Amino acid sequence: MGQSTSLVGADGAANGYVALIAKFTALQNAAGGLMEEAELVAQRMRRNADAATAVADLSAAAHVDGVHVAAIADVGQAFAVVVGGCKRMLSVADTMHTAAGHLKHEHQAEYGPIHAAVTASRARQAKPGFYQKT
Repeated sequence: MGQSTSLVGADGAANGYVALIAKFTALQNAAGGLMEEAELVAQRMRRNADAATAVADLSAAAHVDGVHVAAIADVGQAFAVVVGGCKRMLSVADTMHTAAGHLKHEHQAEYGPIHAAVTASRARQAKPGFYQKT
């Protein structure tokens, strides 16, 4: 995992203006996908929690042994805990989606005009970092 991280940071031209816009867009899309998946899982787990609670109530009404009713109720509670986790994941994914969008917008605002000027020019451009003081 550390190797792929260092490769991404050291991939030179793949960290240019257009490549970074693509990476920010991919991050934003991944966060959007995570939000959708987390919402679907939360809905499914809520239905499962409701079903388990209904089964526990019906079992209690049918005078099933209390140990079994409690076990079914525990399963329903476990599903409810998963719903809470999905909601927290949904919140984090929403924050990441928004942050990636802001980052992409700021990157475009800062470097978009420079990129447009450079690509409009026929003159060969220096590599990034050439003009930095050492």
